[in-house]
Amino acid sequence: MRVLVIEDNPADAALVRVLLSDPPGAYETSVAQRVSEAETKLLGDRFDVALLDMSLPDAEGVDALHRVREAAPSMPIVILSGQDDEALATKAVAAGAQDYLLKGHVSEVTLRRALGYAIERQEMHERLTASVDELEDQRASVIRLNQLKNDLITVLAHDFKGPLTTILGFAELIEEGALLGDDARDAAGTIRRNVFRLTTLANDTLALSRIEHGELEIAEETVDIVTLLDEIVQRTDEPERFNLQTTATGASIPGDRERLRQVFENLLRNALKYSLDEAPVSVAVRDGDDGFVRVDITDRGIGIPPEELPGLFRRFARASNAKKARIPGTGLGLFVVKTLVEKHGGKLTVHSEVDRGSTFSVALPRSGAIERAPHVAVVVGDATLGPFIAYELRSNGYRVREYKDLADLQERYAAEPSDAIIIDRDRNPGDASALRTSLDGAAPRFIAIGGAKNADGWDASLPKTFLAADLLAALAFAR
Repeated sequence: MRVLVIEDNPADAALVRVLLSDPPGAYETSVAQRVSEAETKLLGDRFDVALLDMSLPDAEGVDALHRVREAAPSMPIVILSGQDDEALATKAVAAGAQDYLLKGHVSEVTLRRALGYAIERQEMHERLTASVDELEDQRASVIRLNQLKNDLITVLAHDFKGPLTTILGFAELIEEGALLGDDARDAAGTIRRNVFRLTTLANDTLALSRIEHGELEIAEETVDIVTLLDEIVQRTDEPERFNLQTTATGASIPGDRERLRQVFENLLRNALKYSLDEAPVSVAVRDGDDGFVRVDITDRGIGIPPEELPGLFRRFARASNAKKARIPGTGLGLFVVKTLVEKHGGKLTVHSEVDRGSTFSVALPRSGAIERAPHVAVVVGDATLGPFIAYELRSNGYRVREYKDLADLQERYAAEPSDAIIIDRDRNPGDASALRTSLDGAAPRFIAIGGAKNADGWDASLPKTFLAADLLAALAFAR
């Protein structure tokens, strides 16, 4: 234990060293005769606890305590004072001291006990503070998720209703024979466009759900960007409005073809939607920096106000001029697009001027850079603890599978391997070696909840009561 003794009386400092001298090596003491000297020591070194006299040449009373706490906020401090003053003792403890001892009334046992308890109380205080902060974070997350749910319900109710009403209305007219010839063809075209609109909305909503739950899978295929863009252009209502050009030396990249289709369908349809009637849309594929393929999609539309650009890719974000012009949209598409691009190791940027148009630029790497979130298996069997672990891990980018018990895990593991397995040992007793054997020698990280630390081949162990930070620290290998 490293102890900083802040004491200007050499005899008192020597007594402390004597009281802490046995057994040899158990305590390492360093003396500072002034608070300023202690501040200097604390800048360059770390101590487990400080023993502070409150009457020093450069600081008196609680002022000395405040200065030491400012220099080392997390270090526990025990007062060793010659003043038998209950009011001062109360004030010192209220200001953050862990204990108040009187000179001349301290023995080897009481001093060591006070220092040990001070460290334990400080650690307990820090964990309690971390628990409160964690609860506040979780409360804020619940509020955000509830708002997200409400926003999503509102958006979907509005944006599904419009196309469905249109589809139903025209379908009834065609069924009744009220529309024939060109009118019927126009109605069928309107139905098709609204079906595509609903499909895009459904895909974006499903992708949002998977993103929120950390379950978005990215396949790795070879995708020719130019071919993909040409397919998407030809499927739009107005393919003639697109000018697709490429100067790239090669446009094949590793990626998920359907996810990239979702990216470019969103961007190309937006370019048409926000452009003036008949205005052309430019799609340029070229070589980017550092081995990237870059796709620039430029429209001549309403543009985006500059002050709104920083928040454009948030969930449900829409430009104010688009709302004012009553252009339909959910604000989900660009959030999903940005997430999918980043999952491919790419970047999405935008340049825009109001009433002149926008350019959305997607840069995708030619070499494999697909983000692979670690898989974690959770075998807890507790209706409260299991969802807590799953939520925290998903919130931090892990993919999670929950299992009822070890038998369930063993049955499904061959088809669902994991990078780590978290097991509640009270509900699922056994050692890690036996479990590894039952999984045919699989080598994920084994993390126990409960039980002795690192016992029986476990890679990490968490107490029954733990913080989210403890959980993430045990899994830090995967980040």
